[in-house]
Amino acid sequence: MKPGLFCAALLCAALCAAPVAHAAAVYTVTVVGGPDSVAYDVNNQGQVVGYMPAGASYHGFLYDSSGLKDLGALGDGASYAYRINDAGSVVGTSYVADQGYGFVYAAGAMTALPLGAWSNANDINNAGVVTGTYAGTDSAGDYQPHAYTYANGVMTDLGTLGYGTYGNAINDLGHVAGTAEIGGPPNRPTDPFFYSDGVMQNIGNFGGIFSNAWAMNNQDQVVGSAGGESFDGNLYPWRAFLYDHGVMRDLGTMTYDGNSSAYGINELGQVVGYTDTDTGRATYLYADGQMVLLDTLLDPASGWTITDANGINDLGQIAGRACRGELCYAVRLDLAAAVPEPGAVWMVSAGLFGLAFARRRRCSP
Repeated sequence: MKPGLFCAALLCAALCAAPVAHAAAVYTVTVVGGPDSVAYDVNNQGQVVGYMPAGASYHGFLYDSSGLKDLGALGDGASYAYRINDAGSVVGTSYVADQGYGFVYAAGAMTALPLGAWSNANDINNAGVVTGTYAGTDSAGDYQPHAYTYANGVMTDLGTLGYGTYGNAINDLGHVAGTAEIGGPPNRPTDPFFYSDGVMQNIGNFGGIFSNAWAMNNQDQVVGSAGGESFDGNLYPWRAFLYDHGVMRDLGTMTYDGNSSAYGINELGQVVGYTDTDTGRATYLYADGQMVLLDTLLDPASGWTITDANGINDLGQIAGRACRGELCYAVRLDLAAAVPEPGAVWMVSAGLFGLAFARRRRCSP
């Protein structure tokens, strides 16, 4: 078993035991950006990407063991870093004269992909293959967004299911997940798609008209949000889903008829995203068939509230945003080495001790 999966398995054990003893925090909060920053992804080296304020605009950032790095921009506009692979290559979108250009940041330099304006780069796999969206055309020659892959100077148009498509995630097999417009104006309904071996397939929805796939792992498990039909007949709420080889599973929500969405998934099938609760919106970790609020996995004395959970790596580290007081920051949630207080069930102590030991001995970057 890879070190990352070993640690993630121990995380599952700790989560299953956590309700028995509330004294131990499962996660600690590491601030990786200044106020008003957001983290989108974390790789298996613990490197984090996202965006942060830069003058009157925003710039993508990279956080690693050397500290926080401003990635700059292609022009004088904003840039946003969305994903990072295990080699530290970053993709995102930078704006020049209000037009977006997909970029790759590697070896200290930001390079625009040769896809023209109105493009973006949303994900990159460990082979360096990028997916995103560029300005394609329909049969009449009119503008139509198309999902693509790009590698070694070659762009491949993934096509459509009739209307526009958006490439949001790619795994190491080169398979892509994203969003397909399955109808035209005025509503432009969407469904999630899965693309492999030259074939794009609609993976379904829960009866709603606006569904999206946001992330996937190397097991071809896809997560996102699917618009479901509510109890009063209106086409809401949206529900987080996990699609696994032909089966779409509703991950649920923490309230009767609220929304939820899934934004990140690791190799063990652990999922992060947001859910509505009876007191407002909150972030969650879905593991071993259970949705657990991330705030309940922190030391309550820390004062942090996790407002965004966007990515999770194979070590269980989570990229997102957290607020304390009036200020919010890009953060990485790291597995805590805490052990429950005396008197807790022995199984909890064993699980969390193993978790702490694994982080020191087998989970170092």
